[in-house]
Amino acid sequence: MKIVTVMLSIRRFTLLLPAAALLLASSCTLRETRQEGAPNVMPEVKVRAVEQASLGTLDVLNLRTPTDVDLPRRNQLIEGYVNKNLPLKMRLQLNAYNPNLEPTAITGLDYTVLVDGKELGAGRMPLLLELPARDSVRVPFDFEMNTYKLLGNDALPALRNFALGFGDLRRKRVTLNVRAITRNGRGRLSTLIHRRALPVAAAKPARPTVQADSRVKPAKPAAQKL
Repeated sequence: MKIVTVMLSIRRFTLLLPAAALLLASSCTLRETRQEGAPNVMPEVKVRAVEQASLGTLDVLNLRTPTDVDLPRRNQLIEGYVNKNLPLKMRLQLNAYNPNLEPTAITGLDYTVLVDGKELGAGRMPLLLELPARDSVRVPFDFEMNTYKLLGNDALPALRNFALGFGDLRRKRVTLNVRAITRNGRGRLSTLIHRRALPVAAAKPARPTVQADSRVKPAKPAAQKL
């Protein structure tokens, strides 16, 4: 009797083995699918510094107070304003950080630039920026946009003050709204990333350029204030 009971138990165990193996395989497959399909956290992009800033032909990087704009400097501003050509040119030092556990590549940036809360212009920057897992890359960001349309026809008295503070991140005169497209290490494109406004300092509509300290080749936007 005991022998029959043991044999029945062994037979039941043998019949259950395929089902257990199938359940285990399904569990592994589901786990792998969850891991592979898990959304990546958006890269963190911050402005580290303003390296260059000019308004027309005038270097405004270090202009902080009205007394910094003497008569020769004011004449430079007036000349550009009269000719309706007063471009704001800037070079920013950005820091892009990847908080994910796998490498991520930023494949493009759409951006909008605002000065004192008013839209100055927008542009698209194609790039290929490789971000290692849990690491960051510094990225120079250049732009140039004509500020005449913001000033209007009767802005001569305000020109001097308008030129102040572009090189000071604490003044928050410029806001950069960015939308980034990323590609993870497996080559899948992510959804568009919307970043909140970060204080920044100006852009170039035509041909913005980007370079990075690591492997970089050359995405409408979430805002960032500096």
